[in-house]
Amino acid sequence: MLRVHFLALSVLFLFSSIPLIGQDSPAPEYVRVLMYDGTSRMGELLGNNEDEIRLETEQLGVIRIPKYLVKGLSTIQAKEYEQLIAAFEGREMSLNPQSSRYFFAPSGIQLRAGEGYFQSNIALNSVSLGVTDNITIGGLLSFAGAGGSLKIGKQLNENTYASFGGIGFMDYYGELDRPIGLIFANMTWGTEDRNITVNLGTGTKIESGIGEFHAYTTDSTEYDWNPGQYYYTFTVTEYDQNWVRPLLVNISGMNRISENRWFITENYWVQNLRYTTRITGANLVYSYLPSNNQFNPQNDGFAILSMGIRNLSTRNGWLWDYGMVGVLGGDFGFAAPWVSATLAF
Repeated sequence: MLRVHFLALSVLFLFSSIPLIGQDSPAPEYVRVLMYDGTSRMGELLGNNEDEIRLETEQLGVIRIPKYLVKGLSTIQAKEYEQLIAAFEGREMSLNPQSSRYFFAPSGIQLRAGEGYFQSNIALNSVSLGVTDNITIGGLLSFAGAGGSLKIGKQLNENTYASFGGIGFMDYYGELDRPIGLIFANMTWGTEDRNITVNLGTGTKIESGIGEFHAYTTDSTEYDWNPGQYYYTFTVTEYDQNWVRPLLVNISGMNRISENRWFITENYWVQNLRYTTRITGANLVYSYLPSNNQFNPQNDGFAILSMGIRNLSTRNGWLWDYGMVGVLGGDFGFAAPWVSATLAF
């Protein structure tokens, strides 16, 4: 009887040591680790304790990252991780800390929740913060005025992103009658390190002078201007108001060319949409009747072309953008350097 019990226990132990058919092993968890210097690493998460994070990376094998260097950690979907492996083509997998923008234009890629950056090129300073993975807010400050920005977007599939938003700006000196703004929508194709973006946008309409006069009266009193010269006072009561509204198309791209360096190009075509509205009941007084302000077709459109390099300093985490910008119009053109510094936080 004892032998029967022993045999039964042996068989039970043997079967308990064999994995159940159909039982799945835990799926690997892929993460992105963001450091305080602005760099980041990604790989399969092997361990996470009070002292360090252990990752299985594609090129470096198992690495240990001390916790005091780590700013944050976020999960990456398995398909996105596979896509990034293919995009890096054997290079060390350190992600782009500034894939959400080019020199200035936004991409469809969002900042993750809690990520942010400060950017300055002296004339214009800005700060942006990821409120959630889909919402980014920002502020603008320059010597001429201040404003804010909003971008809402999401990843549509493994290599397509989309966003929309706007930028508002008001000057300090009252030269603008009201705040001006720009709204945009865009699509980005590619990865965080190699992508292209198409932006479409339009801005606030701006007065562009007075057009044709339709009704006016003349003061019959002659005023002596110079000896032998006289003028009358004219009161305009009906006229055309000219307006201009910009429509812009932006095509931008970036490509990683080394571990800490990216090539960037950012290009715009701006078309001024012009139209008029009839103003009646006005009471505009002129000492002389000015000639009608006709639209100049040479100023209807212009292009902005730029290209340059973004360099990441691994010593302090600052990103430096260096480039050249050219502006071309129908009757004008000039070029200027672009330099800006960015610090992720």
